Amino acid sequence: MNPLTPSDGASGFPGAPWAFRRAIARGEELKIPTWGMGDAVISLVGAIGLSLIVSLALMSQKIDPENGWGLIVAFSSPWLLLAGWPIIATIFKGNGPKLDLGLIAPRRHLRLGFAAGIGSLAAASLIALIVTRFIGPVSSTAGDIGVNQTGLVLVIFVLLALFGAPIVEEIAFRGLLYGALAKAHINEYLVVGITAIVFALFHFEPKRFVILFAIGMILGEVRRRTGSTSAAMVTHVVNNAPAAIYILVTALRN
Repeated sequence: MNPLTPSDGASGFPGAPWAFRRAIARGEELKIPTWGMGDAVISLVGAIGLSLIVSLALMSQKIDPENGWGLIVAFSSPWLLLAGWPIIATIFKGNGPKLDLGLIAPRRHLRLGFAAGIGSLAAASLIALIVTRFIGPVSSTAGDIGVNQTGLVLVIFVLLALFGAPIVEEIAFRGLLYGALAKAHINEYLVVGITAIVFALFHFEPKRFVILFAIGMILGEVRRRTGSTSAAMVTHVVNNAPAAIYILVTALRN
């Protein structure tokens, strides 16, 4: 791989410019990453395939993948590829996930992420009201399943939904996929839109597509403005917080 120099700035990789400028300013020797869309496809399609395999394996053992410990396994196992492959790809084909995926950020970026999270909640709520008027009540699959859990499984599931999913999904979508599209020199606003569409489709919830797309647009815009996947993670956590709290409170009342 060719080395990046101070004169290059982040031109060799426009996906996480703040992280690269910071590293170059510190005199770190950086390389132009060779990972790309192929790795993003492996991460996303592989995660879907792994989810199917794990669910079938659980059912073959008469373990319900939507309840109890079977749910925890089925819910989190696809993350091995969804987040694991981006980390592996950036380690072996780039400068590591911290730089290539923009996993470092100044506090001002994290504050922006938090504010955007509040905005995403407002936008999602408004869109949900509109969608409900046309197609009836809309609920998430995770929420419907989560409220039926109890004990330690419930606590772990809520924590996974609140923190795990935002971290893993942002590594995959606003990290690897966003970076791969940026490396291909696609218009940055188009990159935001593409990642939002893929993000919405990936959840396999047609009734919530418009809501998920809107959230994805906000997450992508945070990534575009800050060059930081970490900031998008903060936005995502804030967005997931009310639903996670609802699952916990509702399940405890049942």
